[in-house]
Amino acid sequence: MTPAITTSPPMHAPAMVVCDMDGTLLGADGRVSARNAQALARAAEAGARVVIATGRPVYNLAPVVDIGFTGLAVCMNGAVIYDIAAGQVRSATMLQPPVMQSFVGDIAGLGWTFALAVERAIDTERDFWAENAYAHPWEDVELQWATRAELMTGPAVKMYVRYGERSTDVLGTVREVAAERVTVTDSSGDGLIEVAAAGVTKGAVLATLAADWGVDAADVVAFGDMPNDIEMLAWAGRSVAMCNAHPDVLAVASEVGGHHAADGVAEVLERWF
Repeated sequence: MTPAITTSPPMHAPAMVVCDMDGTLLGADGRVSARNAQALARAAEAGARVVIATGRPVYNLAPVVDIGFTGLAVCMNGAVIYDIAAGQVRSATMLQPPVMQSFVGDIAGLGWTFALAVERAIDTERDFWAENAYAHPWEDVELQWATRAELMTGPAVKMYVRYGERSTDVLGTVREVAAERVTVTDSSGDGLIEVAAAGVTKGAVLATLAADWGVDAADVVAFGDMPNDIEMLAWAGRSVAMCNAHPDVLAVASEVGGHHAADGVAEVLERWF
């Protein structure tokens, strides 16, 4: 059942607009609609800092690049900040081999069957490695194959743990095992757990960017739909969960917006822009 759309009293126009991509800004066709694109453009023209915050790597930013977006993209759930206009990585936080080895050794002790992959690329290059049992959900990503041990011999910007079960069934347990060594989240709900370095979340990096720009969290509106958006939505003064969002996201957002396939982002931004 689709959650009812809820709204809060309008605040003044936000100084910063943060938007997730999949399930939020992108429509059912994987593209940004004209209406959503125009809403983001008007916000930027009005002086708001517009930031894309996604679990995607830099090389998968085409849907926002295609609409002419030239601002910052927080990629890989906060592990990479990429300046689209400059074509440069501003920062990257990597998982280190000893941490990966320790974490994977402990989750292996749970007795569940899983397969690993790692993303090493921090820019527009593709450097995705996986063990043979790994099934990648995105057909356009070329995989390079390695043994589990080989995957953890060098730094990685992100690790993927693919379970046969849905990730929501095991996510809490894996987080307990991880403790504070790594950050564990989920952006798909289909058995794919995403792992980044300790403390890396969309919310953490966005808070740093906002502080650098002199923007208070109260003056931020953020849009999301999956658990990897929770820290971001909890931080923002106005948080909007798409009505298609994961239940945990609906629980933390200050309001429920429209569907991602029906210009839900634009419906909210048009209050001010």
